[in-house]
Formats: sequence, structure tokens, C-alpha cells
Amino acid sequence: MDITRRPMRRKDRLVTDEKEIRAILDACGILRLGLYDEGRIYIVPVNYSYTYEEGKLTLYFHGAKAGLKKELIEKDGRAGFEMDTGDHVVPHKTNPALFTTAYMSIIGSGRITIIRDKEEAKDIMTGFMKQISGKDWTITNNMLEGCLVYKLEAEEFQAKKNSPKVRN
Repeated sequence: MDITRRPMRRKDRLVTDEKEIRAILDACGILRLGLYDEGRIYIVPVNYSYTYEEGKLTLYFHGAKAGLKKELIEKDGRAGFEMDTGDHVVPHKTNPALFTTAYMSIIGSGRITIIRDKEEAKDIMTGFMKQISGKDWTITNNMLEGCLVYKLEAEEFQAKKNSPKVRN
């Protein structure tokens, strides 16, 4: 998969190592989805889990069976996404123009589908709960009664990292 369609200006911050990308995915807690809504972009934060195999990133999340997020996904499953962590300002001792920020992030775009198969949805939510809690859970049909499970297959993404030290 092409990691991104558009070249990055700061190539020194691009992360391509699979282990480092997984570390960023593990460190970030919230996925922000950007969905198109009649001339505006609707951004919604969600918890997520993921699979990352042979350069292919797939993100999973869940939500209510009704609401704007569901409507927009059903209308047009395209989405932009962003996740980040570790952000803090790193000052420069003598020049405010040289302040920077330490962070890790992943941005991209792809298509979202609703998982309609109950067994697949239970498997995904079992993995989801394991990733976010570190515990094994048994997800039942009853537990899924009030929610939908979504899959976002990234068509493109880029991971970035900036780990500066305080500079003079």
C-alpha cells in the first residue's frame, strides 16, 4: 500500500517501520473520524482497535444504531481519520520561533463499512475489548444489541513522530 498519496514536507518525521507504527497505534487512545455532512466536515472521536498486517491498516470501532455518525457512514462511507498522543511543547531557551512539539500521530483516509454479520461483529468486539482493556472477554449477541460495529480500511495513511530535546 502506498503510505500516502501526497509527499510529506518533513520527511525526517515520517515513520515507516512496522514496529514503530504499531507502537503509535497502541499509544493513541482516541481515533477522530472526519465524515462529510452536506458541505461541512463532521468530526467525531471514537475508541478503536486495529489490525496492521503487511502494511494494511484496518481500524475498528462501534457506535449506536441511530445517530448522525451512522447516517453519514451509510450515506458515504469515505472518511478521513487522525490519532495522536504524547503532545507537549518543547521550548527553546533563547528563541521562541524555535519552539516545537513532541508527538506521535497517524493520519489517513479510507472507507468505512458496517459489519452486518453477528459472528464477525462479536469476533471484532472481542478483539477490541482485549486491545483496550488487556483482558479476555466473551462478547454475546445481547451485548451487541444496542450497537453497530464498524470497519475502516485505510486506503492511505502516514505515521509521524517528533521527539525533540530541549534546545539552547
